[in-house]
Amino acid sequence: MSSVPGLGRLREDPLIHWIGLVVAIVAGLGLASVHWLGLVAGGALVGLVATSFKRALLGGLGFGVTVLLVWLSTLVFGGVLGEVLATGQFVWIAVAVGLIAPVIGSLVRGIV
Repeated sequence: MSSVPGLGRLREDPLIHWIGLVVAIVAGLGLASVHWLGLVAGGALVGLVATSFKRALLGGLGFGVTVLLVWLSTLVFGGVLGEVLATGQFVWIAVAVGLIAPVIGSLVRGIV
């Protein structure tokens, strides 16, 4: 059981859990579109909703993949994917941060 009021019910009731997860993902995407620390915050939000620590880590990774897919789609629709890929190793740094930062944020599930 959680020490934070409401998190126990959020994690136990399947309908509320899925609604909370969708809200966490949308809020995290919004935060990540403003600043890179939004990746950590989004991972934390997804982690808080998770039913276990393992699911929190997997949720953080899934959130990171979602962010990268959204980023990739904006590059494709903006017509700049080729230019971004031409930067070489800088793209891999962005991918690594996009995958690792949400997982670090999801570690909050181990505390709460």
